[in-house]
Amino acid sequence: MGIDLELADSAAAVYRLRACADAGPACVHDPDCGENVQRIRAAAAADRPDEVYPWEFRYRRFADINVAMRLAGMGYAGESEPGRPGIPARNLESNDRTLVTAREIDEALAAYAVAPVEFRTALEADRKWVAWLAWLAVARKHGGFEAE
Repeated sequence: MGIDLELADSAAAVYRLRACADAGPACVHDPDCGENVQRIRAAAAADRPDEVYPWEFRYRRFADINVAMRLAGMGYAGESEPGRPGIPARNLESNDRTLVTAREIDEALAAYAVAPVEFRTALEADRKWVAWLAWLAVARKHGGFEAE
């Protein structure tokens, strides 16, 4: 099973577009919901110009990312651990729709910044990890990301 990640603002705009389409013949929002999706996705393309679908993360399996994040202090295994900073691993272990917030991303990146240099250097030898860090940096600008 793989998990799809989409920038939070893009996912929200798509849900609104679908709700509008289900509600009637024409969208009455200004800008209309289709234009809003295009605007948000164009912004994602500006942030990630080398990606085919810049509003989505290209990888779908996260066991290795979860392990590295826990080791770096960027995340934690528990479902709900009050006071724990970072990204809960459960968000990347299930395709139940969950939101990873910009605050959680900020906490994760702050923890990574103080991890030992040797550890970060070893992780950053992996293309997938580098793509993950870049994804997090962009996702924080877009309200986080949705995992499903």
